[in-house]
Amino acid sequence: MSSKKKGDLLESIVSQLCSGIKDAKVTNDAKIKGQRSNIERQIDVLIEGKVGAINIKIVVEAKNYDRPVGIEKVEALKTKLDDVIANMGVIVCPSGYTQGAKNLAQSNGIKLFEVFDPELGNSNLFIPLRYISPEVRKYQFSIRHRSNVSFSMNEDLSTNRFHLDNEIFTPRELVYYAWNKKLIPHSEGMHIANFNAIAISDVNRTNEIQYCELEIKIDVKNNVFLKFIPASFLKDIENNQEHHNIKVDTYEKEEDMVKNGWEKFESLEEANKAADIENQPDSVRDFLIKVDYVYIGDKKEPSLIL
Repeated sequence: MSSKKKGDLLESIVSQLCSGIKDAKVTNDAKIKGQRSNIERQIDVLIEGKVGAINIKIVVEAKNYDRPVGIEKVEALKTKLDDVIANMGVIVCPSGYTQGAKNLAQSNGIKLFEVFDPELGNSNLFIPLRYISPEVRKYQFSIRHRSNVSFSMNEDLSTNRFHLDNEIFTPRELVYYAWNKKLIPHSEGMHIANFNAIAISDVNRTNEIQYCELEIKIDVKNNVFLKFIPASFLKDIENNQEHHNIKVDTYEKEEDMVKNGWEKFESLEEANKAADIENQPDSVRDFLIKVDYVYIGDKKEPSLIL
């Protein structure tokens, strides 16, 4: 295992261990003087912080072995934990653990993680990652006027301006307003945004304000992409729970998505069929990212990843 790969894996583990620890301090290649031995102890990663009102100290060690970690390494870590007065010990290894090491670790509160990664040669698993970005494709305005007062408007809708929330919108901007304010669902389908008693003017008659009821039919379509990502993950030996490390690269333009390994599909159903390859564990079958965003002008600014 290269030093960079070792560092990446430790970083992934540390980020999980730090969850719930207040003001967590992480030190790589830490040196601590043992309280009992009175000698300096080396630690791959030291995590310090608080859980509630209690100060805690976690020691993490990575073993770059091509064979399972044996009981003697767990015993050595237990001795080190007692010496530096640590609350928890963690061992990470790509080659697993002997049964004796597992038994001793469990009885002494030491967490064992096995790491899988294509670069380590112990995983050929690929994660099918779906990416969905909904967007407005088409829209249609329907205007009603119920008053006895005369009403007229230009057949060219682009000259109309709509007055709402102390702002003035073009037709296209009003569609984006409906999207940003979530007056319609951000999901595929034909949706209706209703505006009751909205003020309307014309750029050719700036001093004339009229009122109407407005309905906008907005056609939302999903852009669906799929990419197979080499799986890099950790497995908690005690409960077999997997923690996946997924690095996602996405791009605003479709051509950039395709250029960087994403395949576009006409529907999520088609993408799901392509994603259903052999030997896929259930834990990675349904990974999906749906991007939410707001329109800023004609550009889309992501606001939330679900």
